[in-house]
Amino acid sequence: MHAPFDLMVDITEAPSLDAKYEIFSSFIEAEYGYVGVNYVLFTDTRSLQGIHSNHVSKRSGLPDEWREIYQRNNYARDDLGMRMGALAHQPILQSSFYRLLHEEKLPQNLARVVGGVRDFVSSGVVIPLEANGVRAVVGLYDTSGKIANHDARFERDRTIIQSLANHLHMCSDWSDDIIVQMGLSDMNLQVLRLKAQGLRVKEILYEIKRDNPKTVDNHMQRVRKALGTRNDMETIQRAAKLGLLQEDSLHAHQIGPQLYDALRLR
Repeated sequence: MHAPFDLMVDITEAPSLDAKYEIFSSFIEAEYGYVGVNYVLFTDTRSLQGIHSNHVSKRSGLPDEWREIYQRNNYARDDLGMRMGALAHQPILQSSFYRLLHEEKLPQNLARVVGGVRDFVSSGVVIPLEANGVRAVVGLYDTSGKIANHDARFERDRTIIQSLANHLHMCSDWSDDIIVQMGLSDMNLQVLRLKAQGLRVKEILYEIKRDNPKTVDNHMQRVRKALGTRNDMETIQRAAKLGLLQEDSLHAHQIGPQLYDALRLR
């Protein structure tokens, strides 16, 4: 077994988010049998709309058939695992979701997604993460094992698995993926960075060689939509946390209490 400390060093020294994710997911599959690994970062967790609309992700291991079903049926909108991962503060076993489904305690929209997951995932766990005020979730999925065996194994190895997932999130830079997956342009980012420097609208227009004052707000509006923010100050603060104000970012080509009680998270 690769020593957890050595693995943390490898993740830290890996040159990119993709490389860090690959090291983590390869280890987690080899040592714990998690074939599917989903790493999702949320740029806005203040509302259900924000959770489901403002996120970026790395996903691997689950069948292409499941991905097609997930996208075709717009499951992201009602994904209970993602929703709870964005709001909870402790790991949630996949068996908890299946129990609620069996007991018919889930609303129909959430039940359809949990039922769909059950067709492809036998067991797993959702691990909420937070670093520098940015929330994320790692979903680890076993496609063939028994639920009881998985849950017992996770309880035994929980500290190591959770520590590794937390370390992955702490040293990951999502800025390039946010730019690509949210469709932010170089001009969007240039206006954002000039705003962050405290330049006025006229000064920004001079820098970007434009004349119409609405141009600045149009670009900022695009960034606000991507990050799920309400005003320029909030946008700049969140962009800073996400690494979007860094110079190299410009070169890179957005639940109910009863469920908390049912999942025993209180």
